[in-house]
Amino acid sequence: MHRKEYLSLYGFLSLGQAGGNLTKNFEDEGFPCVVANSSIEDLATRNAKNKLHFRNGTGCHKNRKMSKQLLKQNLEMLIDEVRSKMSAITTLFICASSSGGTGSGMLAAVAKILSNQLEINICLVTILPDASENFQSYANTVELFQEIEKLDCIGATFILDNSKHNDKMKINEIFYTHLSAFLSNENGGDYGCLDRSEIDKLLSTPGMAIMSKLGKDNSDKIVSSIISNNIYAPIEQNKVVRYVGIMSCNDRVDTSELYSQIGTPIDTYIGTNASANVCMVSGLTLPKTRLNQIKEAAQTNMEIIKKGIDASKNSLFDDSLDFLGAFDDEKPIQKKKERSGIDILNEFL
Repeated sequence: MHRKEYLSLYGFLSLGQAGGNLTKNFEDEGFPCVVANSSIEDLATRNAKNKLHFRNGTGCHKNRKMSKQLLKQNLEMLIDEVRSKMSAITTLFICASSSGGTGSGMLAAVAKILSNQLEINICLVTILPDASENFQSYANTVELFQEIEKLDCIGATFILDNSKHNDKMKINEIFYTHLSAFLSNENGGDYGCLDRSEIDKLLSTPGMAIMSKLGKDNSDKIVSSIISNNIYAPIEQNKVVRYVGIMSCNDRVDTSELYSQIGTPIDTYIGTNASANVCMVSGLTLPKTRLNQIKEAAQTNMEIIKKGIDASKNSLFDDSLDFLGAFDDEKPIQKKKERSGIDILNEFL
């Protein structure tokens, strides 16, 4: 396949600032992109060919309800922009933070709407907050994944985890190298070829997906790069997996160790003589353990905040004091009633 044709098959839509950062490298490579945001200021920081500002938007300051209202006002414009700028795509990657406002509020709804309107495969790329975030970020993440788990119209969901690296931009860069290598599909030999239809099958499989890319001399690290040493949310221990795709620099691939760790897939697609060792597993369950950690962090933060707010409602002083009346003039002594001698005598009788 001619490279220009291959690039045109996969589009990227970013929602919010984090999504815009995620799509930058893909746009630089030549993939069609639309960068959408509710904030003009955020859009100004992104050098993009196709920018879309949601009318009446001035940023959503992590308010998901506000984000949804903006989407309602700008929905037709967004659909038209994606349709006109990415007319040939077969898969659309929608990229957004789980913890923000614009992206978190719109991601699930936009995925369902575009899947219905464009009749193409939709992949989600989202980012989990790390321990430095606060209640609003954690609560937004929980609400988003409550929406995502109800979707029955999307393919693979890539869940990046900011707790896996102290440099968020580095996480974006690593993800780009993984997905770009996978989409480029540089493999094929006498012992196997992972073709474009198999790539699309992996991308259209619902559930969480994880990828890795390693150099020619590091094929022995594939398993660890999928299981733990990566930028993605941790895999659940239930060994549920649907499909595996491997592009290997070698002629033969031993999958036994990988299966023992992640479970046995429905099928595995293998390509040999690749320029790098690339692996993708799809159809994993959503990261329940990690998401419940975020939910617990939200609950802990909520209790602390609520306790502080309740305490602030107490009186400033423990007892009632009347400082203002401390130096009021003493009440005048009432004049004694005059008493007769008989009255006085009666005291002694």
